[in-house]
Amino acid sequence: MKYMHFKASCSYAALAEMMDANGIHTEDYKIALEMKLPWLFAKEGASYIAGPMLQGAKWFNLWLIPHGYIMSEILLTSDNLCQYLQVHNPAMLGIHTPHGKHAVVFEEYDGRYRFFNPTHEGSGESPDLILGESELLPMVDQTIVVGEVHTTEPKSQDIAPYLIDSVSVIRNNCDEIKAFAETKHDPDEYLPVMDTLFRPLLLDGISMLGLAGETELAHDFSLLQRDFMIFMRGSRTGVMGQTVSLDRLRCLSEKYIRLIEKQL
Repeated sequence: MKYMHFKASCSYAALAEMMDANGIHTEDYKIALEMKLPWLFAKEGASYIAGPMLQGAKWFNLWLIPHGYIMSEILLTSDNLCQYLQVHNPAMLGIHTPHGKHAVVFEEYDGRYRFFNPTHEGSGESPDLILGESELLPMVDQTIVVGEVHTTEPKSQDIAPYLIDSVSVIRNNCDEIKAFAETKHDPDEYLPVMDTLFRPLLLDGISMLGLAGETELAHDFSLLQRDFMIFMRGSRTGVMGQTVSLDRLRCLSEKYIRLIEKQL
């Protein structure tokens, strides 16, 4: 059984569980470190993403292909999901829980759908999720991405372009944060951008730095995170940049960039 060893690592723990079924024994943090996840940032649509939010075949294959496996994805409607799962396992998909979107692994159908449910060790949550069709379907989107792992010829992956892009992404992220935080907004305008704009550097980046052993820089970012949360938990009627030091954010982000450049 695989556990989650860093924040929001459910999809990486799910991948480790799928690989266990293929005779490859690993853990979420091992996958993350081998594929240099702490040093990867991206922008998808309007959202900046980093760390455990970099998920799906595009990212998982950076680790899988050198090991002789590859993930393929299929887009299904909820009407077709159950029939498909009955003859395809293991398979990864996302379900909605009271805590948000969560990756699980379908493992067996025996009249009910049995899933591996990634949890933190000692959480008290069951790693087994057993659902009937009427319980499963309300927990998924109308269209669902399902991932499966297959064997392939092992081939090294050139991660340098991703690292180079990450440098640009961080700088662009800082620019957008600065532009946003220097302007007064309606209080309700802040919540929608918590994940799309602030999460990579002030949440996922912190956990990734900790995973990589860069605890001092992680601590410095966590102090900015504290100031950010003070503002977010307040009235949000002022200008964020008066609470969160944007110069400090830029300085720490450049330190993060230098660590990324060392990976090239």
